[in-house]
Amino acid sequence: MTLIYRDLRYLRLPAPQGLDTARNFALDKLGLQLGDVASDDVIHFRSDARNYALAYWSDATHPAIGLTVGRREDLDARAEALAPFGTVEYLDDVACRKRQVKAGIAVMAPNGVAIEIVWRPLTSGWRYHGNRDAGITEFGAVSLACTDIDANEAFWTRGVGATVADWAGDAVYLNIDDAHHRIALYPSHRDGVLAATWEVEGVNAIMQNWYFFQKNQIPVVHGPGRQAASNAMFVLGEGPDGIYYGYRAETAQGLPHGGPRQLVDDARSHCAWGSPSRAPEFGGTAHD
Repeated sequence: MTLIYRDLRYLRLPAPQGLDTARNFALDKLGLQLGDVASDDVIHFRSDARNYALAYWSDATHPAIGLTVGRREDLDARAEALAPFGTVEYLDDVACRKRQVKAGIAVMAPNGVAIEIVWRPLTSGWRYHGNRDAGITEFGAVSLACTDIDANEAFWTRGVGATVADWAGDAVYLNIDDAHHRIALYPSHRDGVLAATWEVEGVNAIMQNWYFFQKNQIPVVHGPGRQAASNAMFVLGEGPDGIYYGYRAETAQGLPHGGPRQLVDDARSHCAWGSPSRAPEFGGTAHD
């Protein structure tokens, strides 16, 4: 039986343009709130009740995704399942304090993104208040670019324990909790983090953020649109680090009845409304 995670906990990124650029973009453009950690080499941002959902480390050499489990023994089970896919490291006390967790393990995915499975991450006791009203309700999903889609799908399903919700061509939507997907894998000519999205209140927030992107000269990469598999309405803009940042709403809950579906390998599977995309990964042909 697939391990059920509590949540997609955080995304940690390097800051190639510097922490000041990352801070300004996250606060003024994305509408996040500065977290309780801000120093010369680390900065955290809140978007909901968790202590942080997005972090930038100036000394990071690769991005990382954090997933929360409910029990300490779940870490051992995941370490055993992940052992065939690479070296699994238990986070020491210093590493745990830096991530604000009680315990955790880390392993590198085939596409060069570190996956950190953590237990008892710190949660805030106060409401999130963004620098602008983007309508954010929670951290939504991370999309990953993969030069070897089969290896990454095997890593996430057999190692991490995620469940395939749907395929769109060779793109894979992965379920770990109540949402249709929190992780999406896209065939690509590059590896790494492709996009990060935040859940927002509804269509009004999607459209408001679309207009905000245009007004503030943030290149719109895809949308406004609606994802065929998850029913999520979305809009994505390009950040200063080349990663796509955006919002989604009305995301389907749970897995499709009867198991995962195979959607056609076409741009319409990535946007049923037909919105154009500047990203080849959302065109259905990036793996050709």
